[in-house]
Amino acid sequence: SAVVERGGRRIMSAKQQRRASKAGEEPAKKSPPPQEEPSKPPATNTVHNVLNEVVMTFRERPGIAILMTVLCIFYAAIITGYYASHHNMTRRLVEMQVEQQKLRKLNAEIVAGTYQCKADSESMMPEEGPGRPYLTVGVVLSGLVLMGKFMMSEAYLARRKMEEYKMPFTVTDFVSYRLDFYFSKSKWAKPLLLLGVTFFLILIGAVGLAIANGGNLSASVWESWTYVADPGTHADTEGSMVRLVSFSITIGGMLVFALMIGIISESIGERVDELKKGKSRVIESGHTLMLGWNDKSLAIIQQIALANESEGGGCVVVLSENEKEEMEETLKSAVESLQGGLNLLGTTVIFRSGNPLNEHEIMKVSIHSARAIICLSTDVDNADDADSRMVRQVLSLKGIFENGSEAPVVVELADVDNKELVKLIAPDMCEVIVAHDIIGRLMIQCARQPGLAYVLENLMGFDGDEFYIQNWPELEGLSFDDITCRFDDAVPIGIKSTDGHIKINPGHDYVIRREDEVLVLAEDNDSYSVNDGTFKSTAKPIAKKDDVKVEKEKMLFCGWRRDMYDMIMELDQYVAPGSALWLLNTVPADKRSEMLKDKGNKGDLQLTNLEIKNAVGNPIVRRDLQKLVAIDDNGKETGDVVTLEQFDSLLILADDLAIERGADMQSSDSRSLASLLIIQDIQKSLVKQRFEETGELVQACDPISEILDTRTRSLLRVVDCKGYVMSNQIVSAVISQVAECRDMNVVLGELLSAEGNEPYLKPAGNYTTHDGEVASFWDLALRARSRDEIAIGYKPVDLAWDDCVSVLLNPPDKRATRKWVAGDIVVIIAQ
Repeated sequence: SAVVERGGRRIMSAKQQRRASKAGEEPAKKSPPPQEEPSKPPATNTVHNVLNEVVMTFRERPGIAILMTVLCIFYAAIITGYYASHHNMTRRLVEMQVEQQKLRKLNAEIVAGTYQCKADSESMMPEEGPGRPYLTVGVVLSGLVLMGKFMMSEAYLARRKMEEYKMPFTVTDFVSYRLDFYFSKSKWAKPLLLLGVTFFLILIGAVGLAIANGGNLSASVWESWTYVADPGTHADTEGSMVRLVSFSITIGGMLVFALMIGIISESIGERVDELKKGKSRVIESGHTLMLGWNDKSLAIIQQIALANESEGGGCVVVLSENEKEEMEETLKSAVESLQGGLNLLGTTVIFRSGNPLNEHEIMKVSIHSARAIICLSTDVDNADDADSRMVRQVLSLKGIFENGSEAPVVVELADVDNKELVKLIAPDMCEVIVAHDIIGRLMIQCARQPGLAYVLENLMGFDGDEFYIQNWPELEGLSFDDITCRFDDAVPIGIKSTDGHIKINPGHDYVIRREDEVLVLAEDNDSYSVNDGTFKSTAKPIAKKDDVKVEKEKMLFCGWRRDMYDMIMELDQYVAPGSALWLLNTVPADKRSEMLKDKGNKGDLQLTNLEIKNAVGNPIVRRDLQKLVAIDDNGKETGDVVTLEQFDSLLILADDLAIERGADMQSSDSRSLASLLIIQDIQKSLVKQRFEETGELVQACDPISEILDTRTRSLLRVVDCKGYVMSNQIVSAVISQVAECRDMNVVLGELLSAEGNEPYLKPAGNYTTHDGEVASFWDLALRARSRDEIAIGYKPVDLAWDDCVSVLLNPPDKRATRKWVAGDIVVIIAQ
């Protein structure tokens, strides 16, 4: 369709002229012939020009090239098939004539009686005629056309790069480059290369067999394929030439199949490696999704497994930037550990490696069908950096859940000052847990009340009794005092009103409405029910005793925490005026004020009841613990000196400074245990020395040590540690409880703060008329209720804390009477 300039004249084809006439153009008129006849161009140049025009047309419109290629193959197959069909028909006519002559001769012999049967099994078998070669010709031509087109395109590309871009290179360089390009671009490059090599091997082998045997190409192609596919096929061949060709084809087939096995093995290996990396999609529903991985992850998995135990197990999906194999190995080590090993109780844990901040990665772990979502903070040195990641995490979740999430979303933060920021972004979607804030409150409460750590550990986790909220219409119209003895297997704690507000330890005049839900402490949600209310207490009421006057305290904190400012401010609300807090750590005295201010995020300490005493020393060095000397901000001694037996409470913290220097949980616990052993030994020697010098027998306080790794629990019994706080364990239990029920964030937050209600350990004598009184637990619970307190359990004096778990919370037989003696402790919740 192109316009060709010949001899200075513009020649238009008939088709171009018709188009021009339709467009309103006059076809170009032919110019008068010149005086002299121009010389004709050589025939070779004309053919070359036509071929160039055809090639250019095919490049501009590749669809035409493909269509013409298909038509050529189709027409070639038809012509070849027609020729083969005509040839076969002629041959069959000749064979039929020969067979007719044989039949006439045989008939004549039978009539004459001279016929003798000489037929054998081979002569009776029909001859196999050659099949129709339509399919073979079509496949061969298609393969040649495709391979030829590919080779032409590669040759054109090589010539263009060499001519246009002035890039000299050898054929080997170009082939190596293109193979590397295709292998990295497409996963099908290797199989297609193997297919092409196999095609050429079969085709060349078929040509060789056709020449050697003198047979047709169709049968030779099939025979060549059998040699490629089965190395033993060529064993029955005859003739030197045929054996040489078949042997060559077989060797090539062995190489092809070796390459095929290598490609398949590599593909399977890559797929397995990809699965090991944890990049595949998770197909689950009703699972707990954990975004992130830190030192609390294993404890959270344990708590979720305990919560799912009554349902026969559940599923936990973890998405973290850590390697999948690394997390699986960590979980396996925890499960197989002989010291407090992890028990999954039928729960399945699935790990995926990816960025939890990426919405595409989050969608792979079935977030829309998750029952609960837990976002864990990363273990980084800077709390603000960790919280900034959590803010972005919340924004990603908010983008996914445009209309809000039905599943509880629990977000762990490192700094309490950033809590309001998350609430500002997603006020109704997220429940925020500040781990350091909770641990700080726990340590303060447990230091002032030895044994409270056992109560909190059982109160917060799913192992044993936990909190449940349920509506009981039969309790409508009763006061909260009236329902104290209405649950045989639970202890009522508070009320959730219709407006969603939860009130722990409501007043005496609170009357339960029909829509109210009762907050109780029970073993499981289906393990308790309302009784008939026939219990009537026969115990005499007791007069309300005067509150015990709070005495001044002297406390010691060994180690340094990033949230030391918040801990000191929290402790100031508990203690009496004039109390002293000694700080023993390696931080220089002149830098402590700035570190307490947390780089300007906090102000100066405004204390009402506490007085701070600074001492510089290493809590794991004995000489630094023998005698503590107070110094001022300039490092000068103030004259205040104290020894370890003089403290009312002593707290060993997991030192954040050591953790920042690279210490893990086990290393931190090792430091705490070393400090504990040294302190206990010094206390014993100081008590003995004081008794020998003055005759005064004093009782040194039991040190309370913060433990991060649950596997360290078994070692605490070896060193006779009577007080410890499994901080990560309790925080993980809080996170798990809030993930199961959002209301638990309000309940547990109040119980762990100085404001509102919190657990206390009170002597049983506060609720009995005399030492040795025989009364039931419900009798003491009613007396505690008359004092605006709620009794939730007790500890007998003759049992250790580890041995009284069954009665420590929600005792089983509350109607049964027992003898209450001095030393018995009642666990209560009060303001």
